[in-house]
Amino acid sequence: MIQLLEETKDDLVAFRISDHIDKNDYDVMLPMLKEKIKQHGKIKAYVELYDVDSISIKALWEEVRFDFKHASDFTKVAVVGDQSWTDMISSIAKPFTSAEVKHFNFDQRQQAWEWIHA
Repeated sequence: MIQLLEETKDDLVAFRISDHIDKNDYDVMLPMLKEKIKQHGKIKAYVELYDVDSISIKALWEEVRFDFKHASDFTKVAVVGDQSWTDMISSIAKPFTSAEVKHFNFDQRQQAWEWIHA
């Protein structure tokens, strides 16, 4: 499930991803990201990964397609989560984007917000 956070404004998109992620989640999230990119040119993203237990293959495919097409449309991406694989996701994304991508643990959320706004 993908939930838009109230901190989303201007060139910042903030959301929480939890539980199971499927293509329907991306059908909601991706048009919003595209609209923000259209409005601002380049955007920042703050992503909290909270108790994500699975992602469908179709959702993963949508993610990969979007990332390749919009790799240069992000300036910063903060990934917040305690699972060890969130650090891996952050590391994998770095070569495919010009954005600064940084991983934070949940106890570093305030630092993540400060970093994304700096």
